[in-house]
Amino acid sequence: MHMKAGRKRKIALLVLLALLGMAGQVEASDGMRGDRCVVGQDDYIVEDFYFFCRLLDVYGTIDGDLIGLAAEVTLHRGSKVTGDLWVGGGRLLVEGTVGDDIHFGGLTVIITDKARFTDPRLDLMAVALNVEIQADAVLPGDLLVYGYQARVAGTVGGDIDFGGEALIIEGVVVGRVDAEVGDARRSADVPDLPFYGLSFENPGLTIMPGALIERDVSYRSVSLAEIAPGAVKGRVRFERIGGQPDITNIAQADDAAQLLREYTIASLRDVLSLLILGAVALRLMPNAVRLSAVQVRRRTIPAVGWGLATFMLSIPLVIVVLVLGLIVVLLLYVIKLNSLTIMVGVGVLLVTGGMVGGFSFLLFFMGRVVVSFVIGQLVYRYVLRIAGQGDFRRWVGMLAVGAVLYALLTNMPVPALGLILELVTALAGVGAVAMYGRALFQDVWQRGPRLAGAGAAVATVTIPARAQWAEEPLPPGLDNLPEGFTGFDEDW
Repeated sequence: MHMKAGRKRKIALLVLLALLGMAGQVEASDGMRGDRCVVGQDDYIVEDFYFFCRLLDVYGTIDGDLIGLAAEVTLHRGSKVTGDLWVGGGRLLVEGTVGDDIHFGGLTVIITDKARFTDPRLDLMAVALNVEIQADAVLPGDLLVYGYQARVAGTVGGDIDFGGEALIIEGVVVGRVDAEVGDARRSADVPDLPFYGLSFENPGLTIMPGALIERDVSYRSVSLAEIAPGAVKGRVRFERIGGQPDITNIAQADDAAQLLREYTIASLRDVLSLLILGAVALRLMPNAVRLSAVQVRRRTIPAVGWGLATFMLSIPLVIVVLVLGLIVVLLLYVIKLNSLTIMVGVGVLLVTGGMVGGFSFLLFFMGRVVVSFVIGQLVYRYVLRIAGQGDFRRWVGMLAVGAVLYALLTNMPVPALGLILELVTALAGVGAVAMYGRALFQDVWQRGPRLAGAGAAVATVTIPARAQWAEEPLPPGLDNLPEGFTGFDEDW
């Protein structure tokens, strides 16, 4: 389906709308702001319509896009928007006619049976807690949802792509279903929102009796879904994620073969990702891996502590940066510095996205690479009896050996054991990288001014630092060492 090609672009624009949607309002020749905004039944707006209101009611016609923020947006029966909807806020209720794609970011979006769509390939894309296609409602194109839940009681003419907790299908899906859902064995842990009449279903994929999916269903979850017999015309594919397979529950040979296959695939996937990323890191920044590995091996408990502290501080730090950035954006918007508002908003989006992505990379990849390298070092030294620092080829060999052992241990089909091992080792790796970064910062901060006049000098980090600078006297007994000697192999 055509949604896949532009999915990332549309989602990025949707998130940008949530931050900056009101910034363009003052530049439009037609728009509204205030507590209650109304586009009357006799109103005909021949351009894009921008709004920033508490409530927006549309009864008339907007010959263009509808763009803005509001606590509640209602397209009443008889209303018409010929272009796209780019809406952020609490609730979007569609009962009128829409001519192009719907993009929504907020709490809940509801498509009723009174809604009409003039484009035969119109898509709905939402980042929301709740999305509802009511009974007898028809969405011509694809449904893309990232949030908590989606309920499809009507008809979706294209595909469904869902990422969240609960997906309930009671109606018809002409295309395929691709979903990642929560554990069906859990109950909903999100409180109801009575002021929007919003309640939350239990996690999992549920395909009710009477539903019809004409193509394949592919879903990922911790547990199997509830699928009514005969509801899916194509194939059903299930991939277990997030939970460790339980070897104690195997009753038949087929179960053992399935578990072994999943274990092998998961381990191979981890080995390949760790080996590729680790080889790149060893080539581009070898000290970040090798010196962090020293910290994991020599100071394991402090490294885990640093990793846990880094994890605990990263979440409030991102929230603080985001809130402060939004306050600045709002102030710039109030004083009508439109161009600067957009630039600052984009900057806030990039900084917070970079912080989230950077820490996720450290936790899920870099920390595990460091631990894999440590395991490989230990195998080389104490099992293969190969000592010395070696070169890049040996480093990659250590990483490969360590990655295989690490993947086999953390993917073991024993409840909780693999998850605990992966969590502790990942935190140790993240903490070691944080300790290396701290040492690097301190080294540059303390020695940088002293090297400012020596253009050819380059500061290096050693953990622990042993190299002495030319103007400092050497300790007794070291004055007869060969020129250039700075210490023994720090890897051991």
